[in-house]
Amino acid sequence: MNNRMKRLSGIVSAAVVCALLVLQSGTGSASAAADGGPSPAVSSGAPWPEVSSLPTDDNDGGTRTAAVRAGGTGPRHDYNGDGRSDMVAWYDYADGHDAMHTFSATPDGGFSAPLVGWETAKGNFWAEHMKRVTGDFNGDGTGDVAAFYGYDDGRVSLFTWLGNSDGTFATYFSSWAVAPGNWTFDAITAQAGDFNGDGRDDIAAWYDYRNGDDKLFTFLADANGGFAAPFSSFQRPATDGWEVGRMKFATGDYDGDGRADIGVLDSYTSGTVRLMVFTGRPDGGFDEPVRGAELSGWQFDRVSVYSGDFDGNGRDEFAAWYDYADGHDALIGFDLDADGKFGNRRELLNAVDGWYSRYRMDIVTGDYNGDGRDDLATLYGYSDGRVKTITFTAKPDGTLGDALHSWEVPAGKWTFTRAHMVERYNSPLPLCPTVFGHGGYPTGPDAWERDQVRQPNHPKGLAQQKSWGASGVEADLRLTKNGTKGVMWHNLSTRGLTGTKADVRDIWWATGADQLKGRTIDHGPFTGETVYTFREWLDSAKKQQMAAFVELKGENELSLLNADASIREAAWKEVIAPISERAATQKIMIYTLHDKLRPELVKRIEAAGLGATLTNHPRWIDAPTVRWEEPAPAASGHYATWQEKMNQYASPVTSVPMVTTWTKDFTSWLDRRCR
Repeated sequence: MNNRMKRLSGIVSAAVVCALLVLQSGTGSASAAADGGPSPAVSSGAPWPEVSSLPTDDNDGGTRTAAVRAGGTGPRHDYNGDGRSDMVAWYDYADGHDAMHTFSATPDGGFSAPLVGWETAKGNFWAEHMKRVTGDFNGDGTGDVAAFYGYDDGRVSLFTWLGNSDGTFATYFSSWAVAPGNWTFDAITAQAGDFNGDGRDDIAAWYDYRNGDDKLFTFLADANGGFAAPFSSFQRPATDGWEVGRMKFATGDYDGDGRADIGVLDSYTSGTVRLMVFTGRPDGGFDEPVRGAELSGWQFDRVSVYSGDFDGNGRDEFAAWYDYADGHDALIGFDLDADGKFGNRRELLNAVDGWYSRYRMDIVTGDYNGDGRDDLATLYGYSDGRVKTITFTAKPDGTLGDALHSWEVPAGKWTFTRAHMVERYNSPLPLCPTVFGHGGYPTGPDAWERDQVRQPNHPKGLAQQKSWGASGVEADLRLTKNGTKGVMWHNLSTRGLTGTKADVRDIWWATGADQLKGRTIDHGPFTGETVYTFREWLDSAKKQQMAAFVELKGENELSLLNADASIREAAWKEVIAPISERAATQKIMIYTLHDKLRPELVKRIEAAGLGATLTNHPRWIDAPTVRWEEPAPAASGHYATWQEKMNQYASPVTSVPMVTTWTKDFTSWLDRRCR
């Protein structure tokens, strides 16, 4: 993740500091901090994550409980011991405290109202600093939760919350931790499964070295539900071109040998994806990947992957949910063929346009009705704020049935984007968006009287947006009288500038008593800045390495659609020539909201060979209900919408452009939500 995205504030409380002092005195304790927050990290002294030796067998002298799921004989993540899978959500409350809520499954596969399974006070955990997985880590038949936790100072810890068999969880404990500079939290992708077949789920961590030399580490679980130090369980050199960011993961026992395997969907060329399986070995390591089906015409960003034994035959299938561009969705299953490759493609579910939106679903696989076949269930967030659980139960042939609706709360009770459903596997975070900043302008009656002229239509505005983490800006292009000069200014009039008030389209750039050139901003944070021509502004953006997203204001219709051809052509030249002169060496995009100008803009831009400036425009991401005012409303009003837009548009292979008026707040909010 870019450094500008990092959280600036620390999260180590006074109690944690005290605990660190105790550690330094020689106790070496890894127990929880007194305030209930994440435990301080304990360095093992190993040069993490450059470890390669295999661990010795952890023989605890007792008889290990066989995993209830081994060989497909029981449900995964059964938190209350009733023989049915359940779901758990980590909920990040607005006031800063956190809780795990358990959704217990009912006999029909629906869900009861969630109970609070575990709760902690404000400030102890940051949800975005966690990578959570679920599994039976101590082998007692009850589902548990584990999480990697990344501290602001670079420490990383691995915590376990053991299930109490009643839907609640015991106080967490840490079994592995490293000091700053050893592991990078953002580089970890966590997967859970019983990889060595000993009856306890383990954790496999894909580690992205950012140079293609990715490595897989296995953390074997012990009888207490903690984890041994990791060992290197699979590696590929950089020359092989492996990129974890182009891979999506699920875990399951695909070959039916009682050990979990890792299934991968890999985007290795544009428009083509392939499936691979890494089968688990008795030592918890992984065999060489076996490449299976290749699928052309698939957009990697539209696929999410799952794993489940949907037909109850004791072997998991690898399932790909595809969100088609035409609005319909399909879940397609693959199992291992006679050659040990993912194949035997079959459709498990097909939904028509207008059914459910994939980006509003947080899906977890499990046997929710206890019939021996895995189902899909989701927490669903409606656009009106309602939140509901929905189950798609498997039929005897392994296809999924109609949606079963169960628990639901009205708007305002739960916030969908604050709930994080815990699964056995996850995939890398999306790439951080390319942020475009926009200057805030008040709305409502007499808005101009409150305007503080915050628009980045000048070098100082560009520099400010860059300092906040923006890579580009959205700014406003206007034309002076008869379209004679393209200038960067946000108001129809010269309000906010020195001199006599006049409409920009009615005055000359450098002629007459009311000329625009030389006027300066007379109030707000950029007092004293002047007005720049379109060419000058583009050159400043290039110098500061900022992309330009230009709005051609509708009031320019007066000159751009003028009946006088000489005025019309001169005006269009002021719009297009500066772009044409720079497009080869500078990122420039242009648009207009004016219905009459739009077709003419498109026609002329394309005729000039500048069609690329009309595409891949940033997506507006701010909540429409939270408008800019002076002073600005709190950015927290946008958090839910920002998360929704990230879910909808963010990509693990492309840095999607997004534009916001709350630039500084958005880039800070992105911390740990992207890489």
